[in-house]
Amino acid sequence: MVVRCAVVFGLLGLFQATLGPLIPLLRDRDDLSAGTAGLLVTGFFGGSLVSTAVGGLLSDRFAGPPLYVTSAVLLPAGLGLLALPAGWPVPLLAVAVAGLGFGGLVLIINTVMAARGLTYVNLVNGTYGLGAAAGPALISVTHGGVLFAVLAVGVLVSLPWTVPSAETTVERARLRMSLPLVLFCAMLFCYAGVETGLSSWEATHLRAHGYSADTAAALTSLFWLGLAGGRLLVPLVTRNWSPPRLIVSALLACGASLSVIAFDFSAPAGFLLLGACAGPIFPATLAWIARTLPHPRRVNAAVLTVAMLGNAAVPALIGFGLEATSVLALPLFVAVALAGCLGIVVALRARAVERQEV
Repeated sequence: MVVRCAVVFGLLGLFQATLGPLIPLLRDRDDLSAGTAGLLVTGFFGGSLVSTAVGGLLSDRFAGPPLYVTSAVLLPAGLGLLALPAGWPVPLLAVAVAGLGFGGLVLIINTVMAARGLTYVNLVNGTYGLGAAAGPALISVTHGGVLFAVLAVGVLVSLPWTVPSAETTVERARLRMSLPLVLFCAMLFCYAGVETGLSSWEATHLRAHGYSADTAAALTSLFWLGLAGGRLLVPLVTRNWSPPRLIVSALLACGASLSVIAFDFSAPAGFLLLGACAGPIFPATLAWIARTLPHPRRVNAAVLTVAMLGNAAVPALIGFGLEATSVLALPLFVAVALAGCLGIVVALRARAVERQEV
Protein backbone atom coordinates (compact mmCIF):
# COMPACT_ATOMS: atom_id res chain seq x y z
CA MET A 1 0.00 0.00 0.00
CA VAL A 2 2.85 2.41 0.82
CA VAL A 3 4.32 1.99 -2.65
CA ARG A 4 0.96 2.64 -4.31
CA CYS A 5 0.39 5.73 -2.15
CA ALA A 6 3.85 7.01 -3.09
CA VAL A 7 3.14 6.47 -6.80
CA VAL A 8 -0.21 8.28 -6.51
CA PHE A 9 1.49 11.18 -4.75
CA GLY A 10 4.06 11.30 -7.54
CA LEU A 11 1.24 11.62 -10.09
CA LEU A 12 -0.48 14.26 -7.95
CA GLY A 13 2.74 16.25 -7.88
CA LEU A 14 3.15 15.87 -11.63
CA PHE A 15 -0.35 17.23 -12.18
CA GLN A 16 -0.01 20.21 -9.84
CA ALA A 17 3.31 21.15 -11.42
CA THR A 18 1.69 21.46 -14.84
CA LEU A 19 -0.60 24.28 -13.70
CA GLY A 20 2.07 26.99 -13.60
CA PRO A 21 3.49 26.24 -17.08
CA LEU A 22 -0.06 25.87 -18.37
CA ILE A 23 -0.83 29.51 -17.51
CA PRO A 24 1.29 31.14 -20.27
CA LEU A 25 0.14 28.47 -22.76
CA LEU A 26 -3.51 29.27 -22.04
CA ARG A 27 -2.81 33.01 -22.14
CA ASP A 28 -1.41 32.65 -25.65
CA ARG A 29 -4.14 30.29 -26.84
CA ASP A 30 -7.19 32.03 -25.35
CA ASP A 31 -5.79 35.59 -25.13
CA LEU A 32 -6.17 35.83 -21.34
CA SER A 33 -4.74 38.35 -18.89
CA ALA A 34 -2.26 37.17 -16.25
CA GLY A 35 -4.84 37.54 -13.48
CA THR A 36 -7.53 35.64 -15.36
CA ALA A 37 -5.22 32.79 -16.34
CA GLY A 38 -3.97 32.66 -12.76
CA LEU A 39 -7.49 31.67 -11.68
CA LEU A 40 -6.52 28.21 -12.98
CA VAL A 41 -4.44 27.72 -9.82
CA THR A 42 -7.13 29.29 -7.64
CA GLY A 43 -9.83 27.02 -9.08
CA PHE A 44 -7.75 23.90 -8.54
CA PHE A 45 -6.84 24.67 -4.95
CA GLY A 46 -10.34 26.01 -4.29
CA GLY A 47 -11.71 22.58 -5.16
CA SER A 48 -9.00 20.95 -3.03
CA LEU A 49 -9.88 23.21 -0.13
CA VAL A 50 -13.56 22.23 -0.28
CA SER A 51 -12.89 18.48 -0.28
CA THR A 52 -10.27 18.73 2.46
CA ALA A 53 -12.58 20.76 4.68
CA VAL A 54 -15.51 18.42 4.05
CA GLY A 55 -13.26 15.44 4.78
CA GLY A 56 -12.45 16.89 8.18
CA LEU A 57 -16.10 17.52 9.02
CA LEU A 58 -17.32 14.07 8.01
CA SER A 59 -18.01 11.44 10.62
CA ASP A 60 -15.62 8.47 10.85
CA ARG A 61 -18.14 6.38 8.91
CA PHE A 62 -18.16 8.64 5.85
CA ALA A 63 -14.53 9.82 5.99
CA GLY A 64 -13.29 6.37 4.90
CA PRO A 65 -14.55 4.53 1.80
CA PRO A 66 -17.11 7.16 0.65
CA LEU A 67 -14.55 10.01 0.67
CA TYR A 68 -11.87 7.81 -0.89
CA VAL A 69 -14.10 6.51 -3.69
CA THR A 70 -15.52 9.97 -4.43
CA SER A 71 -12.03 11.46 -4.63
CA ALA A 72 -10.82 8.57 -6.79
CA VAL A 73 -13.61 9.32 -9.28
CA LEU A 74 -13.44 13.14 -9.32
CA LEU A 75 -9.69 13.44 -9.91
CA PRO A 76 -9.57 11.32 -13.11
CA ALA A 77 -12.83 12.93 -14.28
CA GLY A 78 -11.31 16.41 -13.98
CA LEU A 79 -8.13 15.27 -15.71
CA GLY A 80 -10.17 13.81 -18.56
CA LEU A 81 -12.10 17.04 -18.96
CA LEU A 82 -8.85 19.02 -18.98
CA ALA A 83 -7.55 16.79 -21.79
CA LEU A 84 -10.30 18.04 -24.11
CA PRO A 85 -9.29 20.84 -26.55
CA ALA A 86 -11.90 23.24 -25.16
CA GLY A 87 -11.47 26.98 -24.63
CA TRP A 88 -11.79 29.01 -21.44
CA PRO A 89 -13.55 28.58 -18.98
CA VAL A 90 -13.68 24.78 -19.49
CA PRO A 91 -10.08 24.36 -18.21
CA LEU A 92 -11.09 26.26 -15.05
CA LEU A 93 -14.03 23.89 -14.48
CA ALA A 94 -11.81 20.88 -15.15
CA VAL A 95 -9.14 21.82 -12.60
CA ALA A 96 -11.83 22.61 -10.00
CA VAL A 97 -13.30 19.10 -10.40
CA ALA A 98 -9.82 17.56 -10.31
CA GLY A 99 -9.06 19.63 -7.21
CA LEU A 100 -12.05 18.15 -5.40
CA GLY A 101 -10.54 14.69 -5.86
CA PHE A 102 -7.01 15.90 -5.17
CA GLY A 103 -7.85 17.34 -1.75
CA GLY A 104 -9.56 14.18 -0.52
CA LEU A 105 -6.69 11.94 -1.58
CA VAL A 106 -4.07 14.25 -0.05
CA LEU A 107 -5.95 14.28 3.26
CA ILE A 108 -6.36 10.50 3.40
CA ILE A 109 -2.82 9.59 2.32
CA ASN A 110 -1.10 12.20 4.48
CA THR A 111 -3.11 11.08 7.51
CA VAL A 112 -2.20 7.43 6.93
CA MET A 113 1.49 8.19 6.40
CA ALA A 114 1.64 10.53 9.41
CA ALA A 115 0.28 7.70 11.56
CA ARG A 116 3.13 5.48 10.32
CA GLY A 117 5.85 8.02 11.09
CA LEU A 118 7.80 11.03 9.75
CA THR A 119 9.83 8.78 7.41
CA TYR A 120 6.69 7.91 5.48
CA VAL A 121 5.55 11.54 5.33
CA ASN A 122 8.93 12.47 3.85
CA LEU A 123 8.69 9.54 1.42
CA VAL A 124 5.31 10.39 -0.10
CA ASN A 125 5.99 14.13 -0.16
CA GLY A 126 9.40 13.45 -1.68
CA THR A 127 7.86 11.40 -4.50
CA TYR A 128 5.36 14.24 -4.90
CA GLY A 129 8.29 16.52 -5.62
CA LEU A 130 9.89 14.02 -8.01
CA GLY A 131 6.65 13.75 -9.96
CA ALA A 132 6.33 17.52 -9.96
CA ALA A 133 9.82 17.82 -11.43
CA ALA A 134 8.67 15.86 -14.49
CA GLY A 135 5.43 17.80 -14.99
CA PRO A 136 6.72 21.05 -16.53
CA ALA A 137 9.04 19.23 -18.94
CA LEU A 138 6.22 16.95 -20.10
CA ILE A 139 3.74 19.77 -20.62
CA SER A 140 6.31 21.77 -22.58
CA VAL A 141 6.42 18.84 -25.03
CA THR A 142 2.75 17.83 -25.06
CA HIS A 143 1.05 21.22 -24.30
CA GLY A 144 -1.49 19.22 -22.26
CA GLY A 145 -4.08 17.09 -24.01
CA VAL A 146 -2.70 13.56 -24.07
CA LEU A 147 -0.66 14.18 -20.91
CA PHE A 148 -3.79 14.75 -18.82
CA ALA A 149 -5.50 11.73 -20.39
CA VAL A 150 -2.52 9.53 -19.48
CA LEU A 151 -2.50 10.99 -15.96
CA ALA A 152 -6.18 10.12 -15.52
CA VAL A 153 -5.49 6.50 -16.45
CA GLY A 154 -2.34 6.41 -14.30
CA VAL A 155 -4.21 7.58 -11.21
CA LEU A 156 -6.93 4.97 -11.67
CA VAL A 157 -4.37 2.18 -12.08
CA SER A 158 -2.12 3.29 -9.20
CA LEU A 159 -4.68 3.91 -6.47
CA PRO A 160 -4.62 1.28 -3.68
CA TRP A 161 -7.38 -1.29 -4.11
CA THR A 162 -8.27 -1.12 -0.41
CA VAL A 163 -9.07 2.13 1.35
CA PRO A 164 -6.03 3.45 3.28
CA SER A 165 -6.92 3.72 6.93
CA ALA A 166 -5.29 5.06 10.06
CA GLU A 167 -8.38 5.19 12.27
CA THR A 168 -7.83 5.10 16.01
CA THR A 169 -9.94 5.92 19.03
CA VAL A 170 -8.33 9.36 18.98
CA GLU A 171 -9.97 10.02 15.62
CA ARG A 172 -13.33 10.25 17.35
CA ALA A 173 -12.24 13.12 19.57
CA ARG A 174 -13.52 16.56 18.77
CA LEU A 175 -11.10 19.11 17.40
CA ARG A 176 -10.32 21.77 19.99
CA MET A 177 -9.15 25.15 18.82
CA SER A 178 -6.02 26.44 20.52
CA LEU A 179 -3.45 29.16 19.92
CA PRO A 180 -0.78 26.69 18.67
CA LEU A 181 -3.26 25.18 16.20
CA VAL A 182 -4.21 28.65 14.92
CA LEU A 183 -0.54 29.61 14.56
CA PHE A 184 0.34 26.38 12.75
CA CYS A 185 -2.59 26.93 10.39
CA ALA A 186 -1.43 30.47 9.70
CA MET A 187 2.13 29.28 9.15
CA LEU A 188 1.06 26.65 6.60
CA PHE A 189 -1.17 29.22 4.89
CA CYS A 190 1.87 31.43 4.31
CA TYR A 191 4.14 28.54 3.38
CA ALA A 192 1.64 27.16 0.88
CA GLY A 193 1.56 30.60 -0.67
CA VAL A 194 5.36 30.57 -0.99
CA GLU A 195 5.51 27.12 -2.58
CA THR A 196 2.56 27.51 -4.92
CA GLY A 197 3.31 31.14 -5.70
CA LEU A 198 6.81 30.23 -6.87
CA SER A 199 5.77 27.15 -8.84
CA SER A 200 2.75 28.84 -10.41
CA TRP A 201 4.49 31.99 -11.58
CA GLU A 202 7.97 30.60 -12.28
CA ALA A 203 7.30 30.04 -16.00
CA THR A 204 5.78 33.52 -16.35
CA HIS A 205 8.73 35.03 -14.46
CA LEU A 206 11.24 33.23 -16.69
CA ARG A 207 9.43 34.42 -19.81
CA ALA A 208 9.78 37.98 -18.55
CA HIS A 209 13.52 37.31 -18.32
CA GLY A 210 13.51 36.47 -22.04
CA TYR A 211 13.08 32.69 -22.09
CA SER A 212 10.69 31.15 -24.63
CA ALA A 213 7.38 29.64 -23.45
CA ASP A 214 8.54 26.05 -23.99
CA THR A 215 11.92 26.65 -22.36
CA ALA A 216 10.34 28.42 -19.40
CA ALA A 217 7.86 25.54 -18.94
CA ALA A 218 10.67 22.97 -19.03
CA LEU A 219 12.83 24.95 -16.59
CA THR A 220 9.97 24.95 -14.07
CA SER A 221 11.04 21.37 -13.33
CA LEU A 222 14.07 22.77 -11.53
CA PHE A 223 12.00 24.15 -8.65
CA TRP A 224 10.23 20.82 -8.13
CA LEU A 225 13.48 18.87 -8.44
CA GLY A 226 14.99 21.07 -5.75
CA LEU A 227 11.89 20.59 -3.61
CA ALA A 228 12.16 16.79 -3.88
CA GLY A 229 15.85 16.90 -3.01
CA GLY A 230 15.17 19.16 -0.07
CA ARG A 231 12.58 16.77 1.32
CA LEU A 232 14.52 13.56 0.75
CA LEU A 233 18.11 14.64 1.42
CA VAL A 234 18.18 17.67 3.75
CA PRO A 235 16.54 15.79 6.69
CA LEU A 236 19.38 13.24 6.48
CA VAL A 237 21.95 15.98 7.00
CA THR A 238 19.96 17.78 9.70
CA ARG A 239 18.46 14.77 11.46
CA ASN A 240 19.68 16.00 14.86
CA TRP A 241 18.11 19.43 14.40
CA SER A 242 14.83 20.33 16.04
CA PRO A 243 11.93 21.11 13.67
CA PRO A 244 11.87 24.82 14.64
CA ARG A 245 15.60 25.19 13.96
CA LEU A 246 15.29 23.46 10.60
CA ILE A 247 12.27 25.56 9.59
CA VAL A 248 13.88 28.89 10.57
CA SER A 249 17.10 27.99 8.73
CA ALA A 250 15.16 26.95 5.63
CA LEU A 251 13.08 30.15 5.63
CA LEU A 252 16.17 32.34 5.92
CA ALA A 253 17.83 30.40 3.10
CA CYS A 254 14.72 30.90 0.95
CA GLY A 255 14.84 34.63 1.59
CA ALA A 256 18.48 34.80 0.50
CA SER A 257 17.74 32.68 -2.60
CA LEU A 258 15.07 35.11 -3.82
CA SER A 259 17.81 37.51 -4.91
CA VAL A 260 19.16 34.87 -7.32
CA ILE A 261 15.98 34.79 -9.43
CA ALA A 262 16.12 38.55 -9.94
CA PHE A 263 18.69 38.17 -12.73
CA ASP A 264 18.03 36.52 -16.09
CA PHE A 265 21.27 34.47 -16.18
CA SER A 266 20.82 33.00 -12.69
CA ALA A 267 17.01 32.75 -12.44
CA PRO A 268 16.76 29.00 -13.32
CA ALA A 269 19.45 28.11 -10.76
CA GLY A 270 17.69 30.35 -8.26
CA PHE A 271 14.43 28.43 -8.56
CA LEU A 272 16.34 25.14 -8.07
CA LEU A 273 17.92 26.59 -4.93
CA LEU A 274 14.58 27.91 -3.69
CA GLY A 275 13.04 24.46 -4.08
CA ALA A 276 15.86 22.82 -2.12
CA CYS A 277 15.56 25.38 0.69
CA ALA A 278 11.75 25.20 0.85
CA GLY A 279 11.57 21.39 0.62
CA PRO A 280 12.06 20.47 4.32
CA ILE A 281 9.63 23.08 5.66
CA PHE A 282 6.34 21.18 5.20
CA PRO A 283 7.48 17.78 6.60
CA ALA A 284 9.30 19.51 9.46
CA THR A 285 6.14 21.45 10.28
CA LEU A 286 4.15 18.19 10.39
CA ALA A 287 6.75 16.75 12.77
CA TRP A 288 6.52 19.85 14.97
CA ILE A 289 2.74 19.63 14.99
CA ALA A 290 2.96 15.97 16.01
CA ARG A 291 5.04 16.99 19.04
CA THR A 292 2.70 19.82 19.99
CA LEU A 293 -0.83 18.72 19.09
CA PRO A 294 -2.77 15.47 18.89
CA HIS A 295 -2.73 14.30 15.29
CA PRO A 296 -6.09 12.80 14.32
CA ARG A 297 -7.72 13.20 10.93
CA ARG A 298 -9.59 16.35 11.98
CA VAL A 299 -6.37 18.13 13.00
CA ASN A 300 -4.80 17.15 9.68
CA ALA A 301 -7.91 18.37 7.89
CA ALA A 302 -7.74 21.72 9.70
CA VAL A 303 -4.11 22.48 8.85
CA LEU A 304 -4.37 21.09 5.31
CA THR A 305 -7.56 23.04 4.64
CA VAL A 306 -5.88 26.29 5.62
CA ALA A 307 -2.84 25.30 3.53
CA MET A 308 -5.17 24.73 0.56
CA LEU A 309 -6.65 28.17 1.21
CA GLY A 310 -3.15 29.60 0.98
CA ASN A 311 -2.57 27.63 -2.22
CA ALA A 312 -5.74 29.09 -3.71
CA ALA A 313 -5.54 32.68 -2.47
CA VAL A 314 -1.89 33.69 -2.42
CA PRO A 315 -0.99 32.83 -6.06
CA ALA A 316 -4.07 34.73 -7.22
CA LEU A 317 -3.09 37.76 -5.13
CA ILE A 318 0.45 37.53 -6.50
CA GLY A 319 -0.97 37.34 -10.03
CA PHE A 320 -2.98 40.52 -9.66
CA GLY A 321 -0.01 42.15 -7.92
CA LEU A 322 2.25 41.26 -10.84
CA GLU A 323 -0.36 42.59 -13.25
CA ALA A 324 -0.47 45.89 -11.36
CA THR A 325 3.32 46.23 -11.09
CA SER A 326 5.68 43.97 -13.05
CA VAL A 327 6.11 40.22 -13.55
CA LEU A 328 9.70 40.66 -12.41
CA ALA A 329 8.40 41.75 -8.97
CA LEU A 330 7.72 38.11 -8.05
CA PRO A 331 10.57 37.95 -5.45
CA LEU A 332 9.09 40.88 -3.55
CA PHE A 333 5.63 39.34 -3.25
CA VAL A 334 7.05 35.95 -2.21
CA ALA A 335 9.24 37.69 0.37
CA VAL A 336 6.09 38.99 2.08
CA ALA A 337 4.77 35.43 2.52
CA LEU A 338 8.19 34.26 3.75
CA ALA A 339 8.23 37.05 6.32
CA GLY A 340 4.81 35.92 7.53
CA CYS A 341 6.09 32.34 7.95
CA LEU A 342 9.15 33.48 9.86
CA GLY A 343 7.18 35.71 12.20
CA ILE A 344 4.76 32.91 13.06
CA VAL A 345 7.57 30.40 13.68
CA VAL A 346 9.26 32.86 16.02
CA ALA A 347 5.96 33.29 17.89
CA LEU A 348 5.53 29.51 18.20
CA ARG A 349 9.08 29.06 19.48
CA ALA A 350 8.64 31.87 21.99
CA ARG A 351 5.43 30.31 23.27
CA ALA A 352 7.07 26.90 23.60
CA VAL A 353 9.96 28.39 25.62
CA GLU A 354 7.52 30.30 27.81
CA ARG A 355 5.54 27.14 28.59
CA GLN A 356 8.75 25.27 29.50
CA GLU A 357 9.80 28.04 31.85
CA VAL A 358 6.39 27.98 33.52
